[in-house]
Amino acid sequence: MSIILYITKNKKEVNRGYIALLSVIVVGAIGTAVMLSIMLIGISTSKTDFAVQQSGSAKVLASSCGEEALQKILETGTTSSTANLIIGSGTCSYVITSQNGQNITINATGITGTLSSKVKIVVSTTTPAIILSSWQEVGDF
Repeated sequence: MSIILYITKNKKEVNRGYIALLSVIVVGAIGTAVMLSIMLIGISTSKTDFAVQQSGSAKVLASSCGEEALQKILETGTTSSTANLIIGSGTCSYVITSQNGQNITINATGITGTLSSKVKIVVSTTTPAIILSSWQEVGDF
């Protein structure tokens, strides 16, 4: 009889050990899942922040090219011109066109990495000073 009690007692202790071991494994798995989720959210946020930064840089480049085109109009009086510029880590280009010397249009594009921004500027007159009709960020020209 004492042998049977001893075996029964040992089985209960072994079962308690399995429950403790399974509890540790489940808690560890949950902790690992939470840690991985937080890491993936951090990576996603970093990528989004980088894209927002590049987008802002592309907008600045497009505006800078637009201003460069306005400066060229002011200095030379041209109503037709094209240029490409490298500014910092990005590039920009502009095209100046007009209809019969009136309503000069400047299409400027700024590119940083894979993102681009476009600005369309319409000049109503250049004498005695440059007067803008509009300055808009556009999706396409």
